[in-house]
Amino acid sequence: MRTLAVLVSAVPVTLLLVAGVSEAAGQGRGAGGRLGGPAPSGRGAAPVDLTGYWVSIVTEDWIERMSPESPPSGTGGGRGGGRGGAATPVSDPDEPCRVHGAAGSLRVPGRLNISWVDDSTLQVAMDAGTQSRQFHFNPAGPARPGRSLQGYSVATWQTGGGGRRGRGPAPAPQWGSLQVVTTNMTGGYLLTSRTSYSENTVLTEEFITHADFGVEYLTVTATIQDGASTRVTSSTFKQEPDGSKFNPSGCQTVTP
Repeated sequence: MRTLAVLVSAVPVTLLLVAGVSEAAGQGRGAGGRLGGPAPSGRGAAPVDLTGYWVSIVTEDWIERMSPESPPSGTGGGRGGGRGGAATPVSDPDEPCRVHGAAGSLRVPGRLNISWVDDSTLQVAMDAGTQSRQFHFNPAGPARPGRSLQGYSVATWQTGGGGRRGRGPAPAPQWGSLQVVTTNMTGGYLLTSRTSYSENTVLTEEFITHADFGVEYLTVTATIQDGASTRVTSSTFKQEPDGSKFNPSGCQTVTP
């Protein structure tokens, strides 16, 4: 009887210990939902707010990005402009708008409007070329469409920092960013090097916000992997208070 009493009295303690471990593990996951893993999908898990209007700040490859000279064969001429102006190439009927494909679209100076289509889909509308890209946080959702200029993009939140010490709730992550992997593209042109990329390209982008003297900026670092060829570009945008200057123009290719 004494042995039985000891076993019975030990059960609540064991359950408390298990519950404590489970709670600590859950807190240690943070916004990621998994230890050391990316944040769960969707708007509710966003560690940063990317929505709003943004304008290009051309601090890299200025001559190539702002030059009115013609892009590679098949895109025709274009027009340059000052900071935030849109260099909009004239499309060739056989290769419409290829300079505005996913891997090169953010290199064309212009403005962005980032918004949520629904809780699992983030949309980036570009006034240069009248293009639109959608980032899907639910890759197990509807079947992916065929190849297109903007391809199919799968998005994942990345978080880090804010490690938990001792008891109490886990602190918020110290940083957060958005990673987007795009495939199923038809190929296109890159303004920076005046070269093309093929339909086999895998585009990996990192969207990071940062502030400087009270001004919000968005930097997009892109890795363009086309077979054995790897190119890395970065594009920076400054946040605008509203969409009064957002003016879609140029190429009218319809994207899914």
